[in-house]
Amino acid sequence: MLEAIGAGLVSLATPQAIAFMVIGVVYGLVVGILPGLGGIVAIALLLPFTYGYEISATLALLLGAHIATIWGGSVTSILFQVPGAAKSLALVFDGHPMTQKGEASRALGASAMAALLGGVFGAIFLAISIPIVRPVMLALGPSEYLMLALWGLTIIATFSEGSLLKGMIATALGIMVAFVGMDPITGTPRFWFGIIYLLDGISFPVAMIGLFAVAEMIKLYVKGERIANRVAGTETSTVLDGVKDTLTHWWLVVRSSLLGLWIGVLPGVGASIGGIAAYAQAVQTSKTPERFGKGAVEGVIAPDATLGANEGGGLMPTLAFGIPGGESMAILLVAFLSMGIVPGPQMLTSGLDIVFAMVWIIVIANVLTTLLGLAISKHLARLPMLNPNIMIPLVLSICLFGAFATRGTIVDVIVAAVFGVVGYYMDKYDYSRANFVIGMVLAEMIERNLHISLSLYGNDFILTRPIALVMLIFVIVTTALPFIRTWRKNRVAAEAAS
Repeated sequence: MLEAIGAGLVSLATPQAIAFMVIGVVYGLVVGILPGLGGIVAIALLLPFTYGYEISATLALLLGAHIATIWGGSVTSILFQVPGAAKSLALVFDGHPMTQKGEASRALGASAMAALLGGVFGAIFLAISIPIVRPVMLALGPSEYLMLALWGLTIIATFSEGSLLKGMIATALGIMVAFVGMDPITGTPRFWFGIIYLLDGISFPVAMIGLFAVAEMIKLYVKGERIANRVAGTETSTVLDGVKDTLTHWWLVVRSSLLGLWIGVLPGVGASIGGIAAYAQAVQTSKTPERFGKGAVEGVIAPDATLGANEGGGLMPTLAFGIPGGESMAILLVAFLSMGIVPGPQMLTSGLDIVFAMVWIIVIANVLTTLLGLAISKHLARLPMLNPNIMIPLVLSICLFGAFATRGTIVDVIVAAVFGVVGYYMDKYDYSRANFVIGMVLAEMIERNLHISLSLYGNDFILTRPIALVMLIFVIVTTALPFIRTWRKNRVAAEAAS
């Protein structure tokens, strides 16, 4: 194994591999920042350039770009409340409130450092656990994935401040929108109203761009103020503050990284679920959950650590079994096959040097991305201070371009604008947009796995699947914890008052 570790590192020491690594990281940062694109588009656009070069150099280009999109997507989520991709959604919840409080530099620093630590954690996991995790993966089925998705829904209580009913209504609306189009199991058209466009469903990136980005620009126009409500040119934090925060909350980083690895290993779950789940566990394990949604740095650290680790976890089933861990991994799998890399047991023997080359690429790409990110964060943090007359057309043009780029149709631009208006009024009347999007993200996963579970195991599948039953109990306990904590606080306050 030591020989394979050394061989993997040596294969990256060529001028071509080094150059491709740098190009991939810079390109990934740029694409990651553009709303609606992210890692999937970044890799897809690079596929034509994967022929005729060294395998290590091509891997450095693809994986370097993919790793860099993680932090690139976090930037716009934190600064403008515009998720760069679905997996960056959770960064909106506390990252943007930090920007509004004058702590954009701190949020960006914490984001970059958490992604680095999570990425290194994921790379180490990939290096040592391929032979171990296989039986665990085979023990899980649709019933367990269903429980995982239901756990993601428990976070709705966090964003239902003031009215749990409004939070539940927003979540239900998100689930209803997700049902537009073809049933994923039976292929039956639903809620398409005779409009051909709706047969493909509402694109999640398009809806997300509208709900957050376009709605935020409408709000800026109506209020006529900057995103960051502070004195122009001042910043109350530094990038180093964010780095210190991440190191201080090291246990949160470890927990979130483990969660990211776990979700990455599960085929077909994807990083967007990981970010939401990481945020949920950060809230549910915090002693002061009321700070979340108002600019808690832990709400930035947890999702980014999970997303960083998710890449190592997602590569594991992709390489060992040829089963993509998510959408980006599916495209990577196509690239691997085109380069003659055949996933399977032979990767653990004759292809071990390639596996460790990827491990080194993940580590080096994370380090490069973090160094670049920390270097430019100070300058990026000033962007929210731009005059609204400059900011609104600039952000809107980028967002609407991103909406068009998702599927190449002008109708998506119109849909983004409609969701922008919907998002503005949801925010105005305190209906959580976060809950809407969480419902939309998890609806398909819940529906698909519920269908399959009922077909395979019958109506009593929970009782016949011990792991699923344990996970259901865990979901119930973690859902009840915030309410129990609130009840105790109210009781203590009442006793103190009497």
